[in-house]
Amino acid sequence: MKKNLQILFLLLSVCFLNTAVAAQTPTPTQENNNASSTTTPAAQASDIEEVRRQLREQQKEIEQLRLMLLQQSKTIEGLQNNAAQTTATTTQTPTASTQGANAPASPQTATIESRVGNIEEQSKRATEAAARNQLGTLGFSGDLRMQYDSLYGLLNNAPNVNNPAIIGNELSSRQRIRYRLRFAVRGKIGGDVFSGAYAANGERRTEREFEWGIRLAAGSLANPVSPNQILTDFFSRKPVALDQIYVQWRPRPVPGLRVIAGKFEPTWTRTEMTIDNDVQVEGVSQVYSRDIRNSFVKNVSLSLWQLPMLERGTTFIRNQNGTVNIEESDRAGRDLAMFGAQLQTRFALSPNTNLTFAAANLHYANTGAINPVQVFGNNLQLPVTITIPATATTPSQTVTGVANIPRDFLVSGNGNLGLTSATNNAVNRDGRLASGFNLVDLLAQLEFRQYKYNPLTFIFDYVRNTQTRDVIVASSGGSNVFLPNNENDGVWAEFRFQNLRRKRASDFSQPVSGDILLSYTFLRIEKDAVLTPFNWDDLVQQSDVQAHRLFLSYVVDPRVTFNITGLFNQRLNGLLGAFGTNPPGSLNRNTNRLQIDTIFRF
Repeated sequence: MKKNLQILFLLLSVCFLNTAVAAQTPTPTQENNNASSTTTPAAQASDIEEVRRQLREQQKEIEQLRLMLLQQSKTIEGLQNNAAQTTATTTQTPTASTQGANAPASPQTATIESRVGNIEEQSKRATEAAARNQLGTLGFSGDLRMQYDSLYGLLNNAPNVNNPAIIGNELSSRQRIRYRLRFAVRGKIGGDVFSGAYAANGERRTEREFEWGIRLAAGSLANPVSPNQILTDFFSRKPVALDQIYVQWRPRPVPGLRVIAGKFEPTWTRTEMTIDNDVQVEGVSQVYSRDIRNSFVKNVSLSLWQLPMLERGTTFIRNQNGTVNIEESDRAGRDLAMFGAQLQTRFALSPNTNLTFAAANLHYANTGAINPVQVFGNNLQLPVTITIPATATTPSQTVTGVANIPRDFLVSGNGNLGLTSATNNAVNRDGRLASGFNLVDLLAQLEFRQYKYNPLTFIFDYVRNTQTRDVIVASSGGSNVFLPNNENDGVWAEFRFQNLRRKRASDFSQPVSGDILLSYTFLRIEKDAVLTPFNWDDLVQQSDVQAHRLFLSYVVDPRVTFNITGLFNQRLNGLLGAFGTNPPGSLNRNTNRLQIDTIFRF
């Protein structure tokens, strides 16, 4: 319709110009009248020449307009022919005899109208998604997980009621409902900078120069490894607190570098054998990552982190003679922190096979200041001994018992006391951790994508603590006895299989209804292989354990996922651990755990 209007406008313009030329051409009568006027013959000749010049110019303009009109007519005719051919190609099924003779060199699979419709539909979906999750430069996200959690085969380490010569009594199973609620707000500031990564088509990926984020999560405030909240305590209100708060900077002069500070997710590649996925570390981290094109090496990344764990107040310790003990005062006031680095490289073994190798060192400074305590539910149970002096009528008495102290009261900002629930690591007779913790962590991940919709992934993680020390226990006479400590290794082996439902390759970044993930994990963690306040908390105990995990995930809807986890645990050294003596015949049965989750994302 628009092209027809343009043709009509050009025709009217041509008609108007012809009329103007006719109006300006002198007739014989006009020439006679001019001859009888007072103008001279020379002036008349000059006027006639001027009119002729104007006529020639107008004729040139008319010819140019005609050429333009002819060219536009040819263009419109070609577009109409192409559209007709495209419609015929997409609506007709050619026979075997006509396919070879009439098949175009590059057949089109949709008409222009259908393509425009697809683009409009994609734009509409993108606009709706942005409206749901975006408000200006702010992005909103979150999830709610409802979980049924049950444990079977629990034991205590008391003498057996049927045979006091052994230890271990079977306990009743636990059945509980838990939820995890998280809500995040993200913001971006500044211009776009090169992120160090490339898209599949070779274009540079860009990110904003500055980014910040805040996330709220439910769960016990003093538990760093779990935002889960149990539905219990007589309908009491449930706490929600800051789970993340950070700022991130990508320096424009150094593409691929980002610096993040605050409380954030760990920036290095890991498994939950060393750091639970729910732990949000605090401090500063620097990450440099660059993709390499047209090379066997696809990516190289370097991560550094400096994470303070406990700031302790100044102390003043005297010797027995009253002088100041400078060394002990300095040690008592020393802060706890974790420092580390990781070098990671991704290799393309073939077009469909990738190998990622990462080597990290995690150093925990001053872990000797940690005071492990027993935790039962939300209470700390501390043994208490009280001596009542004698009076005129009663002798002196000694009363022993257990003091229950709310965990949040001491552990959350615990007044520089260094209390933690690190009860699985070996402790000396003074109640302090026996070992230091410097973890060398080697991780390899092999990905096979021979079948695009059924990728396979193998993960192997090995960790060794290079600072294990002998454990000090008391002998029968009260003197120190040193027990050799070789409990310093951990292994994590995982296999994943995915069945993906996709229509286009661009959909791989988002879950699609019908996606299935199946995985099996074997792990073995010795007593002092890792620092147990921070690794995977779903184990029956976080070290001195061997476990098998089966996991199934099914995407019901792009925003709804259903998960089932089966976890089968066994203590490596029995109920009393690596440095206790389990009487022969003591119970050491498997502890099994079943979790059923439904996760809603928004």
